[in-house]
Amino acid sequence: MPAWAFFKNQGLLSERHVLLAEELGLTPGGIEAEFQQSRPGENRLLLEWVEDLAFEKLGRYHPVDEKATPEDQQQHPAEHSLLRDPGEVMDDYLRDHCFVPGSDDEPEDWYSEVGRRLEEIEIFTPASYGEIHGEDMAMLRRQSDFRKAATLLAKKLGEMEEVLSVVLFGSVALPLWKEVPRFARMRHRRIKIYHECQNIDLALRVTHAARAEAMRKACARLVSELVDHDIHLSIAHHLFCLHLIDAGTDQYLGMVCHYNQCPKHKEPCRVPGCGAKKFVQILPWFHFKPERLNPHNSLVLFDRGGRS
Repeated sequence: MPAWAFFKNQGLLSERHVLLAEELGLTPGGIEAEFQQSRPGENRLLLEWVEDLAFEKLGRYHPVDEKATPEDQQQHPAEHSLLRDPGEVMDDYLRDHCFVPGSDDEPEDWYSEVGRRLEEIEIFTPASYGEIHGEDMAMLRRQSDFRKAATLLAKKLGEMEEVLSVVLFGSVALPLWKEVPRFARMRHRRIKIYHECQNIDLALRVTHAARAEAMRKACARLVSELVDHDIHLSIAHHLFCLHLIDAGTDQYLGMVCHYNQCPKHKEPCRVPGCGAKKFVQILPWFHFKPERLNPHNSLVLFDRGGRS
């Protein structure tokens, strides 16, 4: 019987979709059979079916776990993190062993020993209320800053006459949900915090894609301007994922490529159709369906019809 990990490893479901499936009472062993029996012959992906079922039954596209609060998950009630600062641990080790890094009497494996001590501290130090709450707040701030960056970019893109609308979708547009994160300290304890946004997904309805390179450059310029707008994010320009949709046909054209030349003669450039329109990348595993965007799972940031 398959586990949820199988569906995630195969790219069939994301963590969000797995959590939604569990909330709906679906199981790894039975989800595919229910999916096939739901509406045979319909051109929907498994994750799309889970989303639609969740919206039908729960009225939302994001999972909710009311027990995943700092209060319910804390291992200690302290309102601050109990972890020691790594710099302090290193200073203690140097003081106890009386040597200067880089000197002749420097032990060969001292750095590994400090690393081992830090690992032990992380393992045996309980996760406090304050630490979990702090991680939650960091993820919420990250999403907020991502939204601000998306709004600024939408304004720049809106200055290009071929761009008719810019719509934000994905995790940056949705209410954040709680999940076990990728970093070891919380993952090993199965403590859930808010989802960490990774990309800024924008759907651009355009009359043509001839200036995809200019869109790429707009992303690069914005990254260097974020601090000026009081957005303190350390992100690369390729985290802006610009999905181009033909305004006349609703056909998905591809994604703006962030390489500095087209073609770049790298592996992704060998995909059939990639670069047929300069700086428009084709991702064979990604099938974007503009019709799936709606007011419940996306945010309109710019609309040449008057809304922005």
